[in-house]
Amino acid sequence: MSELASAEQAVANALGQLSSAEEALAALIAGPGETEIAAARTDVTQARAQLSGAIDRADDSWHALADAFDEFCEQYDHLGDVAEGLCTVTLPLSDAQIRELRDLAEDRSSNFQRYASAVINANVAFVADDATRQSAVTALSSAEQRLADLLAPASEEDRYQAEQSVEAARANHASAVARLEELQAEPSAEDVRQAELAVEAARASHTSAVARLEELQAEPSAEDVRQAELAVEAARANHAAAAARFEDLRAPADEGEFDQARASLESARASLASAQARYDELNAGPTANAIAQQEENVRLSEISLEEARAALADFTVTAPFHGIVEAVNVQPGDHVAASLAAFTLSTSDRILIALTVTEADLLSLEVGQAGIATFDAIDDVEYPVRIASISRVPNAAQGVVTYEVEARLLAGPEIAEVAAELAALRGTGGDLARLLAGAGFGAGAGEASGGGAREGGAAGGDARGAGGLGGGGLLAGLDLPEGVTIQEVLQAVANGEPLPEGVTLPEDFEIPPQMLERLANLTSNELEQGAETQQGALAARPLPAPGMSASVTILKELREQAVLVPVSAVRQLNGAWFVTVPGPAADDAGDGVISFERVTVEVGESDGTNVEILSGIEAGA
Repeated sequence: MSELASAEQAVANALGQLSSAEEALAALIAGPGETEIAAARTDVTQARAQLSGAIDRADDSWHALADAFDEFCEQYDHLGDVAEGLCTVTLPLSDAQIRELRDLAEDRSSNFQRYASAVINANVAFVADDATRQSAVTALSSAEQRLADLLAPASEEDRYQAEQSVEAARANHASAVARLEELQAEPSAEDVRQAELAVEAARASHTSAVARLEELQAEPSAEDVRQAELAVEAARANHAAAAARFEDLRAPADEGEFDQARASLESARASLASAQARYDELNAGPTANAIAQQEENVRLSEISLEEARAALADFTVTAPFHGIVEAVNVQPGDHVAASLAAFTLSTSDRILIALTVTEADLLSLEVGQAGIATFDAIDDVEYPVRIASISRVPNAAQGVVTYEVEARLLAGPEIAEVAAELAALRGTGGDLARLLAGAGFGAGAGEASGGGAREGGAAGGDARGAGGLGGGGLLAGLDLPEGVTIQEVLQAVANGEPLPEGVTLPEDFEIPPQMLERLANLTSNELEQGAETQQGALAARPLPAPGMSASVTILKELREQAVLVPVSAVRQLNGAWFVTVPGPAADDAGDGVISFERVTVEVGESDGTNVEILSGIEAGA
């Protein structure tokens, strides 16, 4: 074919490619028709039917192979070479195992050969049916993918690719047309020169060929003869090998060779089908079911990962609050029971005193009531407390019913909230000043427990936990300029006057109105007493240690104007309470004899030492 004809053919091919690309782009834009979609659905239905039939045939072939193999092994598994070699393998048999079975069948009985042939034939049938099943799976996947592609709208990427194909086809067509026009035009000087060079090269090749011919026609040299003899010997060897191969091919093949060839052919076909199915699967891309399955696998893996992380986090023991490790109850390698406390912590933020009160005292106590705690092992230090919790669960022992109550030691701003009540409980105004200045009360942290109760308060027993920093008053630790005393600060706070120059109270410092009113009513001497005791109060205070015994007095009610008398001064007669006071005419007789009279009174609360008089007598009687 001349170059001009080749160019014309190239133009025709390029035009065909351009037409195909334009048709593909138009079809992509227009979308699939109903007929095309219906045909795709029909292909899917047929592929499913073919797959169902292929699966049934493969299952039947498998059962036939298993039955033939079991019958063979039942008949001949007593033979050592059979039992050890074949009857322990996994079906289906490989090519090597088929050859081994054929070798075993040689020179054996006809029954042995019959059972062996049944296994071989069943194995060949199963391999073929399984290959058909795999091909049907591939065909169904392709049909489903084709239908999915038709139903799915064309993406921007698909349209872009189709447009690029059209542009490339147009470029190829234009290039072919240009080449054809170039050949049809008059040759240029360059074309003539190239043709002349080609003629000169052809002449040189002709001259070389003539010289080679003359050389061969002359008398051969010894080397030429030796090379020719070697070529003859090689040709004779090749001829002998070819003749032998020819004779082998002409000889009739026995049944075993035919079976082996068939088995090899079927195995090759199965391998080809499997490879083709894998190729088609990769070429078609993942199906929607495969993607959904992988997404589900990812979701399950993420759940397993979170569960593993949670299980790992459970092995980390985290302290529920800041504190100091006081005891370690486990060692590496120990088996830890669920009820075992691995560590014992103490905190500087909280001290709890566990009280035990009787049923008579329970109803008079409320969460939030303030009081004062003292510890037997800590002399002359009182700690402000507040009831934190009251248990309604009774504890009965030897006929006595008790209840558990927890009181928490207060610190810092919490003391200000109960300062007035605590000062009233102490009974002196100077205590209020000392409370502000930093004396008279301790504050700390930890946990304590106690038991017992009495009217108006509670006495504690065992204490647990540990404290932190020593407590002080609300003004404890205040930096004072040189020449300024805490008494001056207290006086300014009490009277609402500006603070001395250079004195700044903490940001969270706040005095309740009730406490501020009581502080304003204090005398200068009481303020001075509170200030003088500041220095000793600011020293580090001892805090309760685990196991210490404590006594707690709870303020149940605060009354500003109350008459208190010793408990021993009150008597009861015929259900009425009375006290004995000097008679009104005791001083008029002049004989030095003092008369007394009984005065019926109404009593109120009692703290075990003093009792409140509600009516009957006035203060000073």
